[in-house]
Parts: sequence; C-alpha cells; structure tokens
Amino acid sequence: MTSIRAHSSYRHEAFLYRGEDDFLAGTVPFVYDGVAAGQPVMVAIRGPRLPALRSALGPAAAEVLFVDMAGLGHNPARIIPGWRRFLDERCVDDRPVRGVGEPIWAGRRPAEVTEAQLHEALLNVAVEPDTPLWLRCPYDMESLTDAELDEAARSHPILVEAGVLRGSCSYAGMQHVEDLFGAAVPEPDRPAEGIALPASPADVAAFVERHAEAVGLTAERAAGLSTAMRELTAAAIPGGRLRIWTEPGALVCEVLDPDPVDDPLAGRVQPADGEPDARGLWLANRTCDLIQVRSTPDGSTVRVISWL
Repeated sequence: MTSIRAHSSYRHEAFLYRGEDDFLAGTVPFVYDGVAAGQPVMVAIRGPRLPALRSALGPAAAEVLFVDMAGLGHNPARIIPGWRRFLDERCVDDRPVRGVGEPIWAGRRPAEVTEAQLHEALLNVAVEPDTPLWLRCPYDMESLTDAELDEAARSHPILVEAGVLRGSCSYAGMQHVEDLFGAAVPEPDRPAEGIALPASPADVAAFVERHAEAVGLTAERAAGLSTAMRELTAAAIPGGRLRIWTEPGALVCEVLDPDPVDDPLAGRVQPADGEPDARGLWLANRTCDLIQVRSTPDGSTVRVISWL
C-alpha cells in the first residue's frame, strides 16, 4: 500500500532549478512517487539529461516512458499531440498520471523558444481541468534568460523551487494565450517574393519547389514542404498572398489570409474528417520544422520555417 495521495485534476507546474543536482532533486522524487503509486509517468526531456535521470531512478526507470524532447519538441507544436497520445493510452478511467516536460532550453533558436512559450500557454487550455495529469516543466535558472523565466511564470499557475511550491503571481491563463496568439509577427527584413492567392496547386508547388531547390533542401524535405504549402493554400480566399524569403539558416514560406484563425490550438489537435481547413496546419506541423500561426483582426499569418 502507498501513502501517496492521488491527484484528481490537472496540475501544471514550472520547476525552477540550478544545475544537474538540483534538477535531479526536483524530478527523481516526483517520478518515483508516481511509479510507487502505480501512476503511469512520461518524461520528455533533452537527451543529455535522460541518462542521469534514468540512473538516479534505478529499477523504477523501467516503469517510465522516456522521450527525447529534442526529437518530440523539434517543432514545439508536436508536443501537445504527444501528451494527448500519452493521456489517451494511460489515463484510462480517470487514472492519475504524471509527466515531466522540458520544451525550453538554452541554445534553442529564438523562433523555437517563442513557439515553445506559446505551447506552454496552450497547455493550460489543451488539457481539461478535471484530467488527473500532474505535469512538471523544468526551467534551468542558470542558463535561461530572465525574460524566459518571467514567461514561464506567466504560463504556469504553480512554481516549484528548492522543494517549495507557490502560486505564480503573474500567471495569466487564457489572456496569456490570446496575447501570444494575437501578436503580429515581425515583417521580414529582407526581400520576399510572392504570388497572389487563391492559386492553383500546380502554381503553388512550382513556386515553393523552385525556392526549395535554390537553397538546397533535399528532395524529400522539398516534397514535404510543397505538399504542406499546397494544403495550407487550398482554402485561400481572394486577398491572400503566399510569400517566400530566406533568412540566415532558414527558408521561410508565409501564407497571409484575410480570414482570422479562431482556434489557437489549430494544427496541434488532429482534425476530424469534416474539417478540411484544419488539415493543412496539422499536416504542416507533422512534416515541417517550425510553424508559426498568428491571428489578428486584420487576418491570419502562417509561417512555415525550414532550417537549412
């Protein structure tokens, strides 16, 4: 019998740590208590941290689902689908489950950090409040910036530091989602080539493939990008535009649409068969490196970034 009290609702915590020893002090007991209580546990952290945590857990590690976040979270929009799969498979009949997820670390590209921050905010609306998931998200205070740590406090209602739990005074809930999702992306600071939408699938494919070939994308990546852009522009209305430009280390494709995107989770939740407009975003997130979706009163912007 275990004396560990089972949780019955969703808990989303930011775990603030300094270095590996502090990381293990805040994750090993958390994971071990879940295993001891018979709760399924998924740990999604970067590869360099995985061996240390496995070793510290000892035999209990065999009961844990380990995922390398560098793979799962390469595109941060894939992380919520990963947690949903875990919940669908393990959170059966309201069985409590636990998770450790670290989507932000030093060295991530700025655009990746921005999307991971949106992901963290969206986790507060993507999981129903009565879901018995206890999710702890580590943040390394030694390597992350003050701005990144401040953002963590806005997206997590609970902060954990040195074993002490406290409520976040700056947690902003749905307002935070609306602020991030409704923020306009900056204009490119270099020339962009564009075509008017709607356009035929053949014209979109030719336009995208020409630029993909010019920057040296492999045939497989170019084909995936072309397919994604055809899907994203399939439902375009008059007044839209497809633009492409290069940045240091990236090819950027952008769809400008006069229509807003109503659901900030679009592309992060698998669409039903009757939702053709959502299919493009879902497919793009499955096949492309990074997708940025923003919606303002002036319309929506979808940027598809391919790292070179």
